[in-house]
Amino acid sequence: MSQSAFRPCALVPVYNHGSTVGTVVSALHAEGLPVILVDDGSDEETKGRLSQIVDSIPRCTLCALPKNQGKGAAVSFGLLKAAAEGYTHALQIDADCQHDLADVPLFLREARERPDAMVSGAPVFDSSIPRGRRIGRKITVFWVAVETLSRDIPEAMCGFRVYPLGSAAALLSRRRLSPRMGFDIEVLVRLYWRGVRMRFVPTRVVYPPGGLSHFRMGRDNIAITVVHIRLFFGMLARLPLLLARKARSGADRRK
Repeated sequence: MSQSAFRPCALVPVYNHGSTVGTVVSALHAEGLPVILVDDGSDEETKGRLSQIVDSIPRCTLCALPKNQGKGAAVSFGLLKAAAEGYTHALQIDADCQHDLADVPLFLREARERPDAMVSGAPVFDSSIPRGRRIGRKITVFWVAVETLSRDIPEAMCGFRVYPLGSAAALLSRRRLSPRMGFDIEVLVRLYWRGVRMRFVPTRVVYPPGGLSHFRMGRDNIAITVVHIRLFFGMLARLPLLLARKARSGADRRK
């Protein structure tokens, strides 16, 4: 894909983020991005706020899932919609102001320069990150290295990323991925298996006091464990291909 064909949009999954989503959409609009909001079964207060946003901000569209299905389901729906509308890339960012909106141009520049790559955030955390979340991320880094036989994915849980929609839509149209928090991990690993290059952009991530998180330690950790089990056996099935890729990569580095 040539850089001239680069046609990005922004994708924001929303679940009861009525107090913060307006700030996110305004920042994305200021960068000239069309915005697709996916309402994942929010409460009435948030639905009202989303209607106000769509009425007041040009090139902002709203899609509503009939009931809460999970972040992964909302993102999958939005990615397929963006691809169907002719966009080449979708910048996904959370609606809770956890991500640094000032870094949006950095992500877009990286995606424009490497249009076939998956561009994802490499979080730079401050002291606000909960200890359990930090430990969970380290565990995921280990398992993703096992599942890809590489260290090419140093971070798999950051929800600030730019998807190349050709590759993402091809994957999502053939396979239903984890509908909840395990999606971020699974989609990166499966795109990597398909040969999509990975790029990572350092970005500040905060957990603001009183911030709304839908991560449920027990339920979501169990679901993520199931995702890793599925990916581990998927790795075994692809072992010859992954080993061959690893050998080629090592040979290229020695040249």
